[in-house]
Amino acid sequence: MIKNKKILLILYTLAPAILFWLSWPPRDLFFLSFIAFVPLFLLEQRTHDYPKSGWLIYLSLFLWNLVISWWVGFADFYSSIFMLFANAGLMYLPWLGYRKGRKIVSDEKAFLIFVALWLSFEYLHLNWQITWPWFTLGNIFAKHNEVVQWYEITGVLGGSLWVLVANICWYIAITKKTKSAWIISFTTICVPALISIPFYLTHSKDYDAIEMQNRPRKALLVQPNIDPYTKFNTTTEISNFKEMLSLIETKMNDSIDYVILPETAIVEYVDEKNLDRFTSIRIVKHFVKKYPQIHLVSGISTYKFFNKNERLSSTARQTESGEFYDSYNTALIIDSTKNIDFYHKGKLVPGAEILPYPKLFGFLSFLSINLGGVSGSLGSDKEALVFNAGNKPNLAPLICYESVFSGHVAQFCRKGAEILLVITNDGWWRDTDGYKQHMHYVITQSH
Repeated sequence: MIKNKKILLILYTLAPAILFWLSWPPRDLFFLSFIAFVPLFLLEQRTHDYPKSGWLIYLSLFLWNLVISWWVGFADFYSSIFMLFANAGLMYLPWLGYRKGRKIVSDEKAFLIFVALWLSFEYLHLNWQITWPWFTLGNIFAKHNEVVQWYEITGVLGGSLWVLVANICWYIAITKKTKSAWIISFTTICVPALISIPFYLTHSKDYDAIEMQNRPRKALLVQPNIDPYTKFNTTTEISNFKEMLSLIETKMNDSIDYVILPETAIVEYVDEKNLDRFTSIRIVKHFVKKYPQIHLVSGISTYKFFNKNERLSSTARQTESGEFYDSYNTALIIDSTKNIDFYHKGKLVPGAEILPYPKLFGFLSFLSINLGGVSGSLGSDKEALVFNAGNKPNLAPLICYESVFSGHVAQFCRKGAEILLVITNDGWWRDTDGYKQHMHYVITQSH
């Protein structure tokens, strides 16, 4: 038993970051998340009567942010540091509510305040302009979604509630040390996992039936080995695109139904109302004419001018001649009939693709992250758009991290999407946990 108070406070401060790092994808120890907040509850208990001791909880939350998302610094070091501090500050608010609550109401009611505030924080992070749902607690189960098959009813926040309640129960068991408290703690872990079993068995039968009814569809997925930090060089934008299509042709045959290229695979900045002016569009039209059985989906940077009396968006830009237009992070689909449809990314990355609440945070524009291509606030589609693939299953063109928003993904499914595509530029994060976490998150959100 450690009796030195300073050492205990240090351990309580460091332990949550370590436990969450071990439990977070791509690692497999998800069950450690059920006790990861316990050291913070103990830290609060030990420091509750000390003025200005809340900084220890904030420090612990910052370290958690750091060990899970340090890789964001590869895009822009200083902006990522600001993001880590700011997100830890938002996480601290539920803890502040819990600390204040303990002075006014019983501990049991203070726990309810904490859970309500934490879930509100996560819900807010899914729906406001400063979206960063990467730390939604329910994402912990992304690599082992067999234990959260009930997400189809509760959504990912159901997993967050599970983690929060389990931590509270284990904290009570550790502090009270009663038999009933230990039984409740084990029950909070076991029962939700057991509830997943009938869901899992039912879905297995559904998937088998679907496979028997539909023939398999074949797709070529292209992720070229091109450094994302140099891909936007205008001297190589056409040659890089031609190289991607050359890669595809080495594997093309008559059985291929779809060809999928990554986010901003077409780097050339294209006017959606004058497509044939651009070399990349002419090349891709020629390609699908050569392989008429395919539907090709690609990321592309586009812009579109507003008509004279059309209502301007909040992200509209003005040319020197006085015309207004919007820039987009776009996905396009094209087939042999040369029909082209566009979807403009709906969930934009704060700081990189949009400046949230510009009237309030305009002074922070210098922190914007430049991920190549068009900088500044982009336009977006307000509703999901499903790509019609004729007699083939229709496609949901999810771009980058908008695939992490389960409600957004569900909109595509409700509109008839049968295949979920995720086109992204995760090469920004090099060989780190970043792209691995994204992959596992997508599986959970599309579940």
